[in-house]
Amino acid sequence: MSILFINACFRKDSRTLKLANAFLAGKDDPITEIDLGNIDLPMLDTVNTEKYCTACATRDFSDAMFAYGKQFAEADEIVIAAPFWNFSVPAQLHVYLELVCSQGTTFDIDAKGQYHSLCKAKKLTYITTAGGPLPEVDHAWGYIQDLAKNFWGIDELAYYKAECLDIQGNDVEKILAQVF
Repeated sequence: MSILFINACFRKDSRTLKLANAFLAGKDDPITEIDLGNIDLPMLDTVNTEKYCTACATRDFSDAMFAYGKQFAEADEIVIAAPFWNFSVPAQLHVYLELVCSQGTTFDIDAKGQYHSLCKAKKLTYITTAGGPLPEVDHAWGYIQDLAKNFWGIDELAYYKAECLDIQGNDVEKILAQVF
């Protein structure tokens, strides 16, 4: 088994990364980390979107932008760590997920318009933290859930969160210790 760890924690002393490391410490399987804060992901701007769409249509996934989707599809388990930013995920994670969600690498659509996963992973874990209270409907988690179920065919989903970390008087270490 292999675990793909997508690290979208960019701050020094990230509390989200601290939680993710605690979660991953309990794993025996090999872990490959994608540190999104230290790689230059291609944005799907006008030029890259044209390349992307042509490649998906012709099934020519030789461009480097498809390496992330190929790697994602081959992982047995996915772990994503991302702080809650502006009611969503960090922008760099969104760019990564756009590249991963490529028809022909991580999912496909049949003649009837049904989505089919091309991913090996059966489990995805999402870990997040927030300075304040998370909203009743966490849009970031909802986005990850929709991608996992509808594109990647991953039904075993886990969501771990620590919230209210920036509220004066809260014991941050105690809150983090109670997550798992």
